[in-house]
Amino acid sequence: MVRSAAFVLFYAAMGLLVGGETLVLYAFIGNVVASASQSALGTGPDTAWERGLGTLPLLVAAPHSMLPVFAGRSSFYIVQGIGESIVVFGLLAPFIGFSGHWWLLPVGLIAVALGSYGLGLFLAAISIRRLRFGNILFNFVFYTLVAIGGVNVATEVFPEWVQQIAKLLPLHHGLLGTRDLLTNGISSSAFGELGLELLIGTVWFLMALIGFRTFSEGGRRDGTIDLAE
Repeated sequence: MVRSAAFVLFYAAMGLLVGGETLVLYAFIGNVVASASQSALGTGPDTAWERGLGTLPLLVAAPHSMLPVFAGRSSFYIVQGIGESIVVFGLLAPFIGFSGHWWLLPVGLIAVALGSYGLGLFLAAISIRRLRFGNILFNFVFYTLVAIGGVNVATEVFPEWVQQIAKLLPLHHGLLGTRDLLTNGISSSAFGELGLELLIGTVWFLMALIGFRTFSEGGRRDGTIDLAE
């Protein structure tokens, strides 16, 4: 909780130095929502640790997909991210000066956490091949989302090709929908953005399924999955 609160306060304070109260509120909401995304993405390196624990060969030997096992054991990250973001928001909002439809925040956080979870599982399917790069990959992806996803500055300030990348990743659409909910309340535009967030998360989840299947079938075929990396 201390880490999450410090993360949000740091960028909100930067907004105060750079752009005044408006940017403080913008960065505050952006980083509260990004905290939920960060937790859900954490399933990537955490799931890859299964190989270091020595249980991966047993899972590969089983005749079914590994994804349900990995998805189930790390799904608590979704609840953790949503819970932490709500608590941090509740603690800091009075001091930041937020006023809006605060009771709709969990709706946006759920969409963002689920969307990011799909990408997190895809990162797990990649990093499980090279455990040492799991945390590096996670940090690179998360801070890329923070940089271009509209957390501290609007995505529109970037070149068109960067904007297109942001639209294919989680967080961007979910954050737009959450900002809309908090400002204007329930609307078709807000739920449209949240729906896109869930759709993107589903696509990444399906890509994770393909990644795990490719990895497990290759391991069964050539016997390359050892008890350690």
